[in-house]
Amino acid sequence: MSELAPTPTEHAFLGHRQGHADIDELADFYRHLAEAEFAGYCELYATLARAVAADEAMLERVAAMAPAAKIIPVLLFAAVHDRVLADPGSALAAIYRGEPTAPADPYPTFRTFVVEHHDELAAVVRTRSIQTNEVGRSAILACGLTAVQRRFGRPVAMIEIGPSAGLNLFADRFGYRYARAADDPIADRFATPVTLGPVDAGVQLSCEVRGPLAPPLDDAVPAIGHRAGIDLAPVDVRDDEACRWLEACLWPQIPQRAERLRAAIALARTDPPTLVRGDVFTDLAALVEAVPEGLVPVVTSTWVLAYFSRDDRTRVGELLDAIGATRDLALLTAEYPSIAPGIERPTRPATDPSGQAATLIGLTTWLGGERRAAPLAWAQAHGRWLDWVDVDTAGTA
Repeated sequence: MSELAPTPTEHAFLGHRQGHADIDELADFYRHLAEAEFAGYCELYATLARAVAADEAMLERVAAMAPAAKIIPVLLFAAVHDRVLADPGSALAAIYRGEPTAPADPYPTFRTFVVEHHDELAAVVRTRSIQTNEVGRSAILACGLTAVQRRFGRPVAMIEIGPSAGLNLFADRFGYRYARAADDPIADRFATPVTLGPVDAGVQLSCEVRGPLAPPLDDAVPAIGHRAGIDLAPVDVRDDEACRWLEACLWPQIPQRAERLRAAIALARTDPPTLVRGDVFTDLAALVEAVPEGLVPVVTSTWVLAYFSRDDRTRVGELLDAIGATRDLALLTAEYPSIAPGIERPTRPATDPSGQAATLIGLTTWLGGERRAAPLAWAQAHGRWLDWVDVDTAGTA
């Protein structure tokens, strides 16, 4: 299994350190988040991240909240957002909602809030984990599942690692629209948008297609014949407080994300998914074994393996190799380029004029004991755009 050099984000904050975070590395991480993740998408968080990076006293306060193995900046933003959602009448809540009467510079209010609620926020950072049930990622998973079904020629099952509330396990029940931007230089080659799924679905996702290849899209998203997930701390969609934490983990001032989260929760509450509280290394094999014959188990991971150590990611690959030796299997990943076991970085970089860090979509299959692994696509982490790179699985224009 090859590993590429980690990004600054991965190096400092993906579980490779002990003790409190180094102040300089913490500042670098905030700057990385501001420019590579938030800029052009969540300007509030971009502004706050830049301000924290330049505030040494705040950096020291944040660094002391939890061990560096916790991704503290992301957790702190979520912890503050959770308090904002719980107290919608606060001054900070008005800023998070983007109300016109809110101050132009959000940082002083944010800083005061963190200082005044330091102990409460630190307790959340120490005890909580990010539960980013980003439903937009289903626009990526739908294409990946289509690629799997074409390769195996059989219906699929879905088993998600780290599913949180399991909302993306319902990818076959959402509506989708795939289209190229009007100013795309090759838009005339793919002029007609592709729509899939029920038109009356509560969750409707739009994904911009980029690059020279079209993603694999059939007449419908593959039906998921069996769905389950395994998580250290699964979220019960019937628990209102737990669902508020899911919303807190979303970035503010992007109303469509919160709206589709709520719609997905409403859908999941009608038929709660099977979620197992457990550990991948002891419980995943049993979940795969429980998949009915005739279905291809598709193990999925979307921004979860980043929270595993390098050694444990290798162990995940070895575990799946062992399972794949006994039955047909697929692994569909959406992770940092250096994270997914056995997935090489594509020779072509992402077509991403915004400069945001791209997620790499990878597919490993075990068919008749033969193992194949390939990068499928670049994508925006929340499914806003998709840039297919794999010629073998690409769709037709």
